[in-house]
Amino acid sequence: MSELELEEVERSLRNAKGVPPADKLIKYLRLVRELHVRDSPTVARYGNILLRHYKSHLSEEELWLVHEQVAVAALDAHALPFAASVIKAINRRFPESVRARRLQGMYFEAGGDFSRAEEMYRDILATHPNNEMALKRMVSVERSRGNTGAAIEALRRYLDTFGNDKEAWEELAELYLEVLNYRQAAFCYEELIMMGPGNSSFYTRYADVLYTIGGAANYKTARSYYAKAIEMTAGGSLRALFGVLACSAHITEKVALQDARSRAQIELPEVSTQALLRIYKTHAPDKLPFVEPILAKLAAGQAGAQ
Repeated sequence: MSELELEEVERSLRNAKGVPPADKLIKYLRLVRELHVRDSPTVARYGNILLRHYKSHLSEEELWLVHEQVAVAALDAHALPFAASVIKAINRRFPESVRARRLQGMYFEAGGDFSRAEEMYRDILATHPNNEMALKRMVSVERSRGNTGAAIEALRRYLDTFGNDKEAWEELAELYLEVLNYRQAAFCYEELIMMGPGNSSFYTRYADVLYTIGGAANYKTARSYYAKAIEMTAGGSLRALFGVLACSAHITEKVALQDARSRAQIELPEVSTQALLRIYKTHAPDKLPFVEPILAKLAAGQAGAQ
């Protein structure tokens, strides 16, 4: 199943006269689940139609899978009365189930009742200490409260068990940056680079953090990671190109022309400058008057460093 199929089904649903057919509604919701698409208002709308008109067209298993999917979408779309009715149906069918309690907690979250939401999640974790979704929801609760320190601790607890979750490492890095803990943020990006060595944005963000920390060693390391991001994007990362120039302006160590690697270090800032000029001339010539003085200033910094 593909995104093209999803677009085709959506189009047929939009063009339907009266109540859309059951098979299209079912296929739409299946595609959204399988492709991990987030379009909560649409999912809630079509899910509502399916549950009101075509319950009998679903197997028992898929019926409650759709209930859960629609409940989460309704909460995300802040359609709380509708979400409450779907969650109530799930609670009647699966009283005291972990998933039903989690949805109830999410309902409290959406309504701003964070204390009751936390109570629901702690109740789940008391009997299921490694429940993935409950641990994640605890992070969400603390972030909604504006309690970044507690959110960090909750996310670290989650990662103790689910250490391969890249999105969680990214979120933890963002939280550390919020509290200006750059060294811990750098550690998070090191983990992300190991898990996703083909993702150039991880290299760029790691370099950003090292540049922010500062110091000769960090500037040199940051420059090498920016250079790697430039290589991975075939020179298409503006952020990495500017990063190379910014780092080079701070590196005062003289480099001798003794080998190819040393020559590359010397040539990299000029190559980056020319690449940036080409990109702006081609794609945003109106911004050149603003960019050229910045590049000139960075070049002056490099000359001073040498």
